[in-house]
Order: sequence, then C-alpha cells, then structure tokens
Amino acid sequence: NNFKILLSPQVTLTEIDGKLVLFSKTSGDFFGLNESALFLLKLVLETDFKSAVHQAAGEYQEPEEVIREDLLALVEDLKKAKVLTTVPCE
Repeated sequence: NNFKILLSPQVTLTEIDGKLVLFSKTSGDFFGLNESALFLLKLVLETDFKSAVHQAAGEYQEPEEVIREDLLALVEDLKKAKVLTTVPCE
C-alpha cells in the first residue's frame, strides 16, 4: 500500500537556530529531528511513501526493507504526536 504524508494543518516546518523543526501552532511544541529523519521526512512530504523509500535506499545504500521500517516508525511516531496525517494514494 502506498500513501502520501501531509503535515497536520496546525504544524509547520520551521527553522530555529539553523535547524529545521516541526512546530505545532496549537500546542506550541517543537519536534526536533536528526539529520537522517529530516531527510526522510522531506522526501516523503515531497513524494509518497514508496518513492521516498526507493530514493532513500539509493541515497543511504541500504536495502529498501530497512528504510521502509525506519520511515514507517518515524511516520507512526509523528502521527502519534499529531504532527502528520496520511492519505491513501489513488
């Protein structure tokens, strides 16, 4: 199954002190990401889940299954924090 990832309406990707963070306008919470998590998030926001996995596997020279598991864990964590939503691809 493939899906698109969207930032929740109240969340922005904001630069603070030279680092990109997810900022929730409703709660005022910041969610910092390490460099690889930020790279994966940007990829998946720009494309879709399957494309992001494929591109990241090439970039990191890792098997797609490893990238898929890491990216899925990141997406699930950020969904629980209510900063992301997912929608099915048509």
